[in-house]
Amino acid sequence: MGKYSLNEETLKFLLQFENSVAGGTVFTNANLVEKFKQSTFHHKEFDTYIHTAINKAIWYAIKRSGNWVMKSGVYQKREDSSSKTETTVPAFETEISVPVLNKGTSSSAFNREEYIRHLSKNLFEVLILKREIPDNFLRKYHLSSKGIGDDLYFLTESYFRQKGLFRGKHSMSDYITPNAMKAIETGIVTKNLIYEHMIPKNLYIKQISEITLAGQLTEEFIYDLLINYYFVCTVTKEEDDKLPSIKMADDWNGTNPFYRYEKAGIHFISNRIEK
Repeated sequence: MGKYSLNEETLKFLLQFENSVAGGTVFTNANLVEKFKQSTFHHKEFDTYIHTAINKAIWYAIKRSGNWVMKSGVYQKREDSSSKTETTVPAFETEISVPVLNKGTSSSAFNREEYIRHLSKNLFEVLILKREIPDNFLRKYHLSSKGIGDDLYFLTESYFRQKGLFRGKHSMSDYITPNAMKAIETGIVTKNLIYEHMIPKNLYIKQISEITLAGQLTEEFIYDLLINYYFVCTVTKEEDDKLPSIKMADDWNGTNPFYRYEKAGIHFISNRIEK
């Protein structure tokens, strides 16, 4: 048994937190999970629990508090918290548009040009260093599509962390499908969600690898590829199964990054606030 009870710590967190929340304010389960993790009520041992434990504990705390209206993973603070009977609960006047994990205020708006410049500059510097690795086998791995793909992912995460936009892997995707969004908003983030490259990344990362090995790599070459092709979408496993995994269709025009999704009939929306 752990030293702390997750259910009790989430309840104590919520009772303290809700005192500073105005009536009518809306949060998703995921919002409150993140706030709990940043609070003093979160303890390291909770990170060893199953990945849905905190989501469920937050839901239970909301229910025990009685000061919130609960609706499909969305929680609205009661206008009058002193009255907890169902008859006094203010109705949701309209369908609430709940932000995805990484959406925020305009001050945290995303700038794609800056983002791609960051990736291009750092990836260029890394690859120039890796080209000088003396061991042929090790150099070959680090300049392979997989090695460069790993570098690109970690540089992406680094950028989002530096900007204070990182809220987990799926907060970094450019787009998201409604089904995937629903899973995140209800706090049911499982292995069923896929961080999917809208153009299979091997198609353009292979070009970066070949140019690097040929000694002709430039920062602008990386930038031109990434600004046109580096788009990621969060999808469900069922949606991912509809997509060809490592190639584009033969009739692709070479420029439309969304063609694979359009052809598969998969609808998607923006996953961030853009400058």
